[in-house]
Amino acid sequence: MSAKLFIYHASDVIVRPFETLLSEEGICLREIIPSAFEELRSCEGLKLFLINDRFAEEMNKDVSDLIFCSDSSSAVICINGDQKQKGLKPGDEEKVFLYLKEPVNENELLKAIKSGFGYLHSKLECERLHSSLDVRTRELSSLNEIGIALSSEQDYDKLLELILSKSREITNCDAGSLYLLDNTKDTGNSLIFKLVQNDSLANLEFKEYALPLTRSSLAGYVALTGEFVNLDDAHNIPEDVDYTFNKAFDVKFNYRTKSMLVIPMKDHKNKTIGVLQLINRKKSKDVILTSDSVVEDEVISFDDKTFGLINSLASQAAVSIENSLLYQNIQNLFEGFVKASVLAIEQRDPSTCGHSERVSVLTVGLAEVVDRVSSGKYKDLNFSRDQLKEIRYAGLLHDFGKVGVRENVLVKADKLYPGELKYVRSRFDFIKKSMECKFLEKKLSIINDKKPDDYQKYFKEVDNELEGELQKLNSYLRSIEESNIPTILEDGLFNELKNIADNVYRDYSGEEHNYLTPYELNLLSIRKGTLDENERHEIESHVTHSYEFLKKIPWTKEFENVPDIAHAHHEKLNGSGYPLEINEEKIPIQSKMMAITDIYDALTAQDRPYKKAVPVEKALDIIGYEVKGNLVDSGLFDMFVKEKVYELVGEKG
Repeated sequence: MSAKLFIYHASDVIVRPFETLLSEEGICLREIIPSAFEELRSCEGLKLFLINDRFAEEMNKDVSDLIFCSDSSSAVICINGDQKQKGLKPGDEEKVFLYLKEPVNENELLKAIKSGFGYLHSKLECERLHSSLDVRTRELSSLNEIGIALSSEQDYDKLLELILSKSREITNCDAGSLYLLDNTKDTGNSLIFKLVQNDSLANLEFKEYALPLTRSSLAGYVALTGEFVNLDDAHNIPEDVDYTFNKAFDVKFNYRTKSMLVIPMKDHKNKTIGVLQLINRKKSKDVILTSDSVVEDEVISFDDKTFGLINSLASQAAVSIENSLLYQNIQNLFEGFVKASVLAIEQRDPSTCGHSERVSVLTVGLAEVVDRVSSGKYKDLNFSRDQLKEIRYAGLLHDFGKVGVRENVLVKADKLYPGELKYVRSRFDFIKKSMECKFLEKKLSIINDKKPDDYQKYFKEVDNELEGELQKLNSYLRSIEESNIPTILEDGLFNELKNIADNVYRDYSGEEHNYLTPYELNLLSIRKGTLDENERHEIESHVTHSYEFLKKIPWTKEFENVPDIAHAHHEKLNGSGYPLEINEEKIPIQSKMMAITDIYDALTAQDRPYKKAVPVEKALDIIGYEVKGNLVDSGLFDMFVKEKVYELVGEKG
């Protein structure tokens, strides 16, 4: 029995004859007297109280509370004649360990005393085991909570911070550092010193750097061997080991590194991916190690239990790092896919280069403004980081469906395609030549019908008439070329085109043809832009193509709305948009924002073959007319203008 043992007895309970025997067993005898109460209260050993009827009847409340307390280090043996102690309160009776009937012989009393102390030892051991179990349960619970925290943290840098801080927390360490292996082709095998934390050195500035992967450093040795290193004192390392302790940090910052635990972080394949270095395990968490003497008093070694905990955490950390890197790689892969998709779009129509990126930036910027507003109909609308990223992806890919549109339609600069205008010009050249031949025949007829001395007079008349016809043809061609330019077609020019088309000429076989075919007249008669109805439908189909393409991508839950956002970016509040022709209530807010940014960038971007760029103010005025026509959202447009969201994309080239 390691604890001190005390017997406190009533004055008339006879135990003095046993004093020598009890003393040999390490048991001290004390009489219960008022002057000993203070000593009794502060006594830290195991205590047996021997009382009888008279003592129980005469004791007051203070004595009763002292003897019959719930302390596990004391027990009561009552000596009486009828196995029922008189004078005890009902609650006190439950706290009596044993009743002895008078008279008590020596063996019976010694046996009772031995049983009493055995009982107290059992109670204390039980409490110790419960306490140990509680500590272990808390440690496992803490490990579980840390595991959950590590698995839920998606920010890579924050994850590393969390790994190191939690490792220090459960081991009560003053400092720590974290290294990661770098096996890239550019750097070769090296250790990246990623992170350092130190409670005793406030505002410690640190910048990560690479160091050679060798067995001479503690971290390098652990990384290469996969073995842990546990040092009681880093300044006293055995001479027969490969590694040494670099004292440069201690010297530079006037710090004293003593106990260290350096553990490899291994992934699910048992491959070391990093090293966790824990420094100066402390007795008390809040102590700041301000001097060598404090270090000597407060810093303790790492025991087996601590090693078990941190080893488990290191394994969790390695898996979390691996998962985070895998998540980053997947993100990078997808980002590369998105950028490649945007490049594919822009290579088909180089004049729109940068449009998808700018729409993405503007729409995200507008969403961030909406997220901040505290009044108006959108005051309760908020966007999470994932939702903003979802908007970004929708913005980048909103025009991807243009890969399904014929290239000549996609980049059509004029109403007639280049080859078609060239064909019209060739036709008019033929008509001119035909006209010249016709008038040459007229001259021959004059020669045959008139006298030779007066035919020159008639030739001049023929030439003047021919010149008039040729000028008329040139005028027709100029009108055609003017109509071919994508400006708003005036009624006068529209009627002139119809008159031009009604003229006929004969081909070599004598068959008559109109100056313009119905197809050419239809294209040249387009009132606005360069596209006829069929071509416009083909261009508008890019939205449906985009949607069908985006629907085939297995988006994760946080990005599942990307196809729907892109699908509705050409819809109008009054239902006149395309392709869904839905009204305001059914258009996603993200699509309403993109409608504004898409129009703005299309108006202000670099000159396109079919239109000139307009100044910012004019572009905002044009969108303002769209607002008045109930085509785009007025509240969103007001925020776009008021917060100058359009400035996010700067100058466009």
